[in-house]
Amino acid sequence: MTNERLRKTIYTKLAAALALALMLAIVSVFDRGSMPITGMPGGTLAPGVVIDPGHGGYDGGAQWGDVLEKDINLEISLHLREILLAGGYRVAMTRYRDYSLVEQARTKKREDMIRRLAIIENKAPDLLIVVHCNSMASTRWSGGQIFSQHESEKGLELAKAIQDYFREFSATTRFASTLDHFLLRESNITGCLVEAGFISNAKDRELLQQSNYQRKIASAVWLGMEKYRHQQRQIEP
Repeated sequence: MTNERLRKTIYTKLAAALALALMLAIVSVFDRGSMPITGMPGGTLAPGVVIDPGHGGYDGGAQWGDVLEKDINLEISLHLREILLAGGYRVAMTRYRDYSLVEQARTKKREDMIRRLAIIENKAPDLLIVVHCNSMASTRWSGGQIFSQHESEKGLELAKAIQDYFREFSATTRFASTLDHFLLRESNITGCLVEAGFISNAKDRELLQQSNYQRKIASAVWLGMEKYRHQQRQIEP
């Protein structure tokens, strides 16, 4: 399949996914605590994905004025969940509302991450998407960026595929990169960290609060996942 044909196929799927997303939001028949079992024609099991919206509850993440990272992470993740479900994926999340996975433990952050990891391992997904926003002391930095775990070749391919659509759908000029992230490292699942933009940058901050832009970011993630899956099918014997 040529790049142009692949692009047309993906955009056709995106249009269908967006049309179904609203219906799924209204008439959801899935238990939010489980990974729904959906599939492709012929009984092929659809890919499983866990989405991890960073922070939550007592942990607001990055903050600028009254804008909290945890809220933006969750909204983008919920948009992504709708699109993926409409596209036939099996989807679970580590949180669905504004809460932390731990409130009383002394080492809250560590325990929260361990519980997120337990959810991920229990669902045993094919892919893991961690959603965050960036923040710096300087307000000059902007743009979304996708990261994979160090030395994860498939993770980097996924990150690059998603970054391509970030560059197409937004003003970012950044490229995919690598880092060391607890969930990506310890789960040993192909995945990436989505840094949707900089809360510390005025333009990014304004966009990140807009539902249409959040859905655009979610769409870029989904399209990148589709591109990655296509690339993997070309490689596999």
